[in-house]
Amino acid sequence: MKQTAHLALARKYRPQRFEDVVGQDSVSTTLRNAVASGQVAHAYLFFGPRGIGKTTSARLLAKALNCAKGPTPDPCGTCPSCLEVTAGNGIDVLELDAASHTQVDKIREMIIETVSLAPTRDRRKVFIIDEVHMLSNASFNALLKTLEEPPAHVVFILATTELAKIPATIVSRCQRFRFRAVAPEDTVAALERIAKAEKAKAEPEALALIAKASGGALRDALSLLDQAMAFADGKVTAQTVAGLLGALPEDILLGAAKAILAKDAAGLSRELSRVEQDGFDPAQLLKDLRERLQGLYRRSLGVGADPGPGWSELAGQPPETYSFLIKRINATLEDLRGSDTPQLAFELGVYGLLESAYDLRGWVQRLEALERRLAGGAPASPPPRPAPAPAPMPLPSRAPMTPAPAPRPATKAPVAAAEPGTAWSAVLAGLESDKPALAAALAAAKLVVSGDSWTLLFGKAFDKDRAERERALVESRLKAAGSSAALVFAVEEVDAGWQDAAEADPAAGDAAVQKALGVFGGRVRPAPKKKP
Repeated sequence: MKQTAHLALARKYRPQRFEDVVGQDSVSTTLRNAVASGQVAHAYLFFGPRGIGKTTSARLLAKALNCAKGPTPDPCGTCPSCLEVTAGNGIDVLELDAASHTQVDKIREMIIETVSLAPTRDRRKVFIIDEVHMLSNASFNALLKTLEEPPAHVVFILATTELAKIPATIVSRCQRFRFRAVAPEDTVAALERIAKAEKAKAEPEALALIAKASGGALRDALSLLDQAMAFADGKVTAQTVAGLLGALPEDILLGAAKAILAKDAAGLSRELSRVEQDGFDPAQLLKDLRERLQGLYRRSLGVGADPGPGWSELAGQPPETYSFLIKRINATLEDLRGSDTPQLAFELGVYGLLESAYDLRGWVQRLEALERRLAGGAPASPPPRPAPAPAPMPLPSRAPMTPAPAPRPATKAPVAAAEPGTAWSAVLAGLESDKPALAAALAAAKLVVSGDSWTLLFGKAFDKDRAERERALVESRLKAAGSSAALVFAVEEVDAGWQDAAEADPAAGDAAVQKALGVFGGRVRPAPKKKP
């Protein structure tokens, strides 16, 4: 006995009435009302994602216009016209794939030269052009006039997934209908109805996984259900669907997320080893991890649902943490697509998540605290830091310190003043945490104490200028450390054997040398004399 060929679920359960189109209620209602009232336009443009009912709705409109009992918003489905449209071979309903007929000669032959001919049998001649954005510019231009003023018996229905690629001159001549991605709950309801009609047992969790994986495309969801039913012999479970989709076990995802947030390289390495041993796709790990982090991000904003067992423990981070990690994962996925060494790109991206300074809120708090301290002119209590503050830096060994003169007698009671070495060490220690570059420049300078005047001799003018710009801060820190000394910043003169031009080698009087001195300035140093 000859076996009947299997018909895919997406074709077997293609909607045959406007009300059966899932998730496009506004479009279906508008088209039904247009047919019922006789206000059918001469050109329509259906646009939206793939697999959501654009071509199906175009066929339903053609059936509604040419049904033997019509025009009617409820075609009978049994007359020759309805049956032919359902089978895709209507006499007066021409379906064209623009991807296969991009040339202007094809458009002229199939549309322009036949559009003026009366319908062979039906009321209207309907042209359905799928993926219309694939037409060339010349084809669009050839179609333009016909599309604007077609004969009364002609209706054009254009369908596309990329509205931006269609010329504005074409769009402006059509009634536009946006088809939206099917909501997950609507997809699950449709899958439940079809599974029941097929006498297949399907777990609700399995259907939810299929709906999520389809991304709003009902045709993709039906294809996945068809595949799962064939694999599981009529019993569709969540485990079966997860295996077909290549989804990673939840414990691996949770372990990887914990390791990333804790910046635990060893823990992350263990989870990645499990991914490799079990043969999972590294890109799938990134996608599943991104999805979980997206849930945590929404939860941190107060707009998401409970992320579930185990994940709730990771929901205490600020939103900036999750958003930063999601962006880095997106960048890694882009690198994987164009890299000739995908494994290297994957490891760099994943381990790079551990090295990233994504604790932005902590940095902002520290900067705000620093601004308050600078504005007040006195140090405030430092904000919490992830690590303890470093120990006070000792006074540089190369900085000579002259003994301070004996205190002069005063009429008032003497006020205890900090020793120069102790006060200066405290200043350097405080600046090390807030201004490390400035602290390094001050520590490298020579400190010369003379009474109430402290002179800092810098080896480079750049360091001296840096200190001048931060004079107010340094003096306020010095005052807080118990010293009221006046600071003097200078550059230490180093004798490097340079001489004025007049004292140098007689060659310094050469015109070329004098010209160079005029351009660059400076002094002349004679070349060392060679030993005989």
